[in-house]
Formats: sequence, structure tokens, C-alpha cells
Amino acid sequence: MDNNDGEQRAALGIVWAIVGVVVVAMLLLAGYFGVTAGKGADKPAATVAAPATAASGVAAGAETAVVGVPAVVKILFETGKSEVPASAATDLGPVEMYLKANPAATAAVSGFHDASGNADVNAEVSKDRAKAVRAVLVAAGVEEARVTLDKPQVSLAGDDAGARRVEVTVHQ
Repeated sequence: MDNNDGEQRAALGIVWAIVGVVVVAMLLLAGYFGVTAGKGADKPAATVAAPATAASGVAAGAETAVVGVPAVVKILFETGKSEVPASAATDLGPVEMYLKANPAATAAVSGFHDASGNADVNAEVSKDRAKAVRAVLVAAGVEEARVTLDKPQVSLAGDDAGARRVEVTVHQ
């Protein structure tokens, strides 16, 4: 009888662990979509969802400006290069899907550079990076007129990688 009780307790422990994981996952999803604490009660469910991760270039833990879309999507570039990294299409997926589902929405694309070196060259590289990111969205089916380019900016980031970036922000 004791052996059977131990097996039952182990099975019950596993069941409760699974239930706990499911509850935590549901709470995280609810928080991500903004439906907790009265948020989102008057809004339809988000049309897109992508978790924000530092590895994908999306601002980790960023609040959402538009439901289901990270507040800022950051695409990081190599030094002196304007070729879009392979991860850009994935990183821009939530923006692309939101823009396709919401014809009135637009996206602003901003290129950044650091203060070192020739300011004119840096500004041109930043502009080329922003154009390359816009081209990814346009190639995915977003109308070019809905993706605006902002003037290149000097980065206030403390590291080189943060300075070599393009930020994409969605506006309703």
C-alpha cells in the first residue's frame, strides 16, 4: 500500500506542476496582450503576437505601444555595414502583421549612429540602414508610403552595438 501511495503522490505532484506551468503561461500571455487589470477590456484581441527577446533584437521587456507589437523593434547592424541582418525579417514580423491587419497604422524607421568618426558618413550609413529595414517591410507587402524614415540620429547608447541600430515604431 505504501508503494502505491508514493506513486500516487508523485503523479499528483507532476499534475500540479503541469497546472502551475499552464497558469503561469496564461498569466504571462494575458499580461502581454494587456488584458489584465482592466486593460484591453474595450479592445479586440491582438492580431499579432511575438515575445520580446533580447536575442531577436526586440527590446526585452518593452511595453507595447500598440497591442501585440513591441514598443520599439531594434535591428542591430555590423560596424560600417547597412546590410540587414538575417534575423530582421523575424524581428519585424509583428510589425509587418500589424500593419497588414490595420490599414490606418504606420511605422516610423529611425537609423542611429555613434558620435565617433565622420558625422556625414555616419549619417549616410544610418540612412542606408533605415532604408534597408524599410525595404524588408515593403518586400513583405507593406505599402512604402506607410513606412516613414526619420532623420538619422546620434545614439546615446553606451555601447557600439547599441549605436549601430535601426528602431521601428508603430503608430495608429
